[in-house]
Amino acid sequence: MIEKLTFGLFTKADTHNFMRLLTYVKPYKARIIWALLAIVGVAATESYLAAFIAPLVNQGFSAPAAPPELNAAGGIVATVQNWKNQFNHMIWGTENKVWTVPLFLIAIVLVRGICRFASTYLMTWVSVMAVSHIRRDMFKHMLTLSSDYHQKNPSGTVLMSMVQMAEQSISNASNVFIVLTRDTLIVIGLVCVLLYLNWQLSLVVLLMFPLLSLLSRYYRNRLKSIISSAQQSIGTLNNVVNEIHQGHRVVKLFGGQKQAAGRFAEVNNTIVRLGKKITQATAARSPFSELIASFALAVVIFIALWQSQKGYTTIGEFMAFIVAMLQMLGPIKNLANISIPMQTMFLASDAVCGFLDEQPETDNGRKTLQNVSGRLKFENVDVRYQADGKKALDNFSLDIRAGERVALVGRSGSGKTTVVNLLPRFVEPSAGNIFIDGENIADLKLTNLRAQFALVSQDVFLFDDTLFENVRYSRPEATEAEVMAALEAANLKDLVQNSPHGLHQPIGANGGQLSGGQRQRVSIARAILKDAPILLLDEATSALDNESERLVQQALERLMHGRTSIIVAHRLSTIEQADRIIVMDDGRIVEQGAHEELLRKGGYYAALQNMTKLQE
Repeated sequence: MIEKLTFGLFTKADTHNFMRLLTYVKPYKARIIWALLAIVGVAATESYLAAFIAPLVNQGFSAPAAPPELNAAGGIVATVQNWKNQFNHMIWGTENKVWTVPLFLIAIVLVRGICRFASTYLMTWVSVMAVSHIRRDMFKHMLTLSSDYHQKNPSGTVLMSMVQMAEQSISNASNVFIVLTRDTLIVIGLVCVLLYLNWQLSLVVLLMFPLLSLLSRYYRNRLKSIISSAQQSIGTLNNVVNEIHQGHRVVKLFGGQKQAAGRFAEVNNTIVRLGKKITQATAARSPFSELIASFALAVVIFIALWQSQKGYTTIGEFMAFIVAMLQMLGPIKNLANISIPMQTMFLASDAVCGFLDEQPETDNGRKTLQNVSGRLKFENVDVRYQADGKKALDNFSLDIRAGERVALVGRSGSGKTTVVNLLPRFVEPSAGNIFIDGENIADLKLTNLRAQFALVSQDVFLFDDTLFENVRYSRPEATEAEVMAALEAANLKDLVQNSPHGLHQPIGANGGQLSGGQRQRVSIARAILKDAPILLLDEATSALDNESERLVQQALERLMHGRTSIIVAHRLSTIEQADRIIVMDDGRIVEQGAHEELLRKGGYYAALQNMTKLQE
């Protein structure tokens, strides 16, 4: 349908994704119909203003005339003709025309203004609602995407799709619909006026439309790749700003302002360069459009003057024709320039639909678990992040009893964190199976599976909200008393008591108003409140000072009590009390046993212990 409205300027493939997004507009069909009627009103009044000139010149300055005789013939045509004659006499033929004509002009302009406001307001209202629903669905879809997607796609790109592309796809559509419908109807109406006034001159006017269509096709093909690159560059700019905002301490500490400014300038200059090309093309198109229209106007004037000399036309009709021609220039220029916002609209629709078409993480589970004891089993598990890369886990097998504290140790890259990420299915195994209480985790619903785990990691993430809401995030129905109990268990009672806002104190973006130890203990309080049967600790005490580590360790002891715990640690002093220590290297288990037992063996663990002591 769109390709027909644009006279073949855009193909079905160009408009495919945009037509998908129109489903968000369908619930508001009634408002669109009213907007369309208002647009028709704008076009009708705009066209009539041109026709207004002919009777103004021909009858307005002549003496009042007698009322017209009614046509005795029957039928609809005769009736309409009688109405028209009576109406023209009422406006132009009586002695009262000195005030009826000005009032009639004001009425036409007033109706046009009301219709223009109504059409713009209704279409903008529809676009705002449609954009909000698209963003809602995009955000819902983002929540279903896998960890792998979030790791491979920077936040700036996701933000661009959700904010800018969604806006451009529908808001541009609203503006395009108004311009395309209104100006097309205005041009059609004015062409009808021209044909009514002088059909010979109208043929000359019609000859410029094919030329304008060819001009639009040329600029569409030239600008498609430029507009697409400009949209991608905006996503890159979002990424740069987001990275510098999050890493501002690193930038300042290492004096990276020059590099940061250079990265920003490079992307910004690209956007400026592409913007200049788009502006240049847009600016060049208008003079070309006007030049084509001016040639047509010049030919019209030539023929009209010749007809006037021969007595084929009146001066009023000639003036009305010229006014109609001049009024047509604006809508024609708008229609000629419409391909740029349409191109932007279609490319933005492609980006939105591309995001919505991203495959969510696989969740084929049908089973749910209740009253989980926490028994875990890894059975011949392989993990390979790249199809042709090295295995992160190689034939990994491990049984963990309910309530057991198991520590995973080994050098960086040995596969410890991969083991932790497998359990909530942030990572999928290439081969093998994982069981919880005898059930394969692949058969469990993801929400039910993840409800069994609480995670405390080195990379603590806190929301830009209050202390209370950050702790309660793991259990939204928790009371203030329950949140306070979790904070006390995490050694954060003093933090609450020392703030005038108490539980409801703001903590800043990612807990920026807290110390490192406090942030870690907030994440522990969040895990305590969740009360999950299995605890995952991934470097939970690394990079802390001695006092903070002591407080965190006390909180962790309370958290681990009665739970199956898997502890990943580089600092071996933090896992000496573990029931069993699993020593890993190259994705395999090379040793396992209690702390003292492994030291007596004098193997890999003992070597790690000695290396740690030397580093301390």
